[in-house]
Amino acid sequence: MRSLRRGGLSGGSSLVAFLFVSSIVILLSSNVAAVSTMSGPTTLSSTTFVSAPPTGASQPDDLALSTTPGLDNGQPVIWTEYQNGIQPNGAAGSPGGATQSDVVGYDLSTGAVVQSVKVTGHVDGLTFDTETGGLIATSNEDDFSTFNLINPASGAVTTYQYSPNPAVSGNGGTDSISIWQGEIFVSHSNPNDTSQATEYLVMLSNSTMTADLAPVFYDNGTATNALTGATVKLALTDPDTNFVMGNELVTVSQADGVLVFDSNLGPNPELTLLPMTDNKAGNMPPVDGFAVATSDQGTLYVVDAAKGTITALSTTGWPTGTVFVGEPSDNGNPLVGVLNLSTGVITPFGNVFTSPKDILFVPSSTRAALSTSSTSASTQTQTVTTTQTVTTTETTKATSTSSSTALPGSYLLAGIAPIIALISAVLLFARFRNAPRPRMQQQ
Repeated sequence: MRSLRRGGLSGGSSLVAFLFVSSIVILLSSNVAAVSTMSGPTTLSSTTFVSAPPTGASQPDDLALSTTPGLDNGQPVIWTEYQNGIQPNGAAGSPGGATQSDVVGYDLSTGAVVQSVKVTGHVDGLTFDTETGGLIATSNEDDFSTFNLINPASGAVTTYQYSPNPAVSGNGGTDSISIWQGEIFVSHSNPNDTSQATEYLVMLSNSTMTADLAPVFYDNGTATNALTGATVKLALTDPDTNFVMGNELVTVSQADGVLVFDSNLGPNPELTLLPMTDNKAGNMPPVDGFAVATSDQGTLYVVDAAKGTITALSTTGWPTGTVFVGEPSDNGNPLVGVLNLSTGVITPFGNVFTSPKDILFVPSSTRAALSTSSTSASTQTQTVTTTQTVTTTETTKATSTSSSTALPGSYLLAGIAPIIALISAVLLFARFRNAPRPRMQQQ
């Protein structure tokens, strides 16, 4: 059994909680914040990475990046899944239609197809596990959901059934996947009601071929509003994308237009809510793609599901810590832009997309390291150098941070707040580090 457990909080938990909450209070109340104003081009230089789906495929969605010995000479490969018109519960979109998605890998330097794998159902979540060297794909985010491990080199697929079933009354599946310190988290999509789990921790059993689920926090949990400091009761209806920022798990509740940050991945979650707005008055931004710049130089890959393309945008001019987001055409306002974590405001780029889905930031500096080490596993943020140049000097402003820290407010740390947040983070990390987490256990 592959056991991925959260460590229990004991002993110093009250001290850590006090320190962390203190830092939040200081951040929210401080009138003297050291704000880092980030600037960058409003329109990004772009090239087409994938111009069309493979024959018979359609509807690309998520993105992941890997390096795998035995595949493409160990060079970096970017992956997407084509959903092929399959319904979110796995049923064919039309009589006699496809019932398998295509998970396709492209050489990151040339864009050539190097692997294609059939996975049963409507694949929605896709990521690369650097520890095992395998891809993880979730199928059927609305009902009849499954958890799949893919060997990138051989194309072999191992499917696990969820226990318990995330569906209630025919509603509920899994979607986005994030990995933090060897633990796998999946978002619980299409919940039957707001009493359901928002995120699950996954534990794999090879003896029963089950993916055992443990709730992390719930759709009706209690959170602190990052903009007002008020304590609020969540009512999430559409958990979708998740992402790890520092030691936090970030969940996008797409139809609600909000982000939820969990800064305590233990039995007592500490949640912060960030409502988002964009350039369309009254819109709840249906954010799907979410990425953070880990370098001052890099490429942002954007899937356009409607066009079937993947576009590479040069992020030159946008510094480390910039938060990029993408909105599909759900609310008639498709865009890719920058999210201001202090205000929740999304500022769109001038680049035009029909229905952008997932986005993936890849720093330029990693290409040389990846090219010289074909046996090392890649993270989702490893990349190829881009030769694109910025075509506009016009800039836009976005307040953010240059480091991945705890809550949205911590991107504006001032005065004593950084020290308190750092101490709490160190103590929290030490407690998780010391907690038992066997990666594999045979049954």
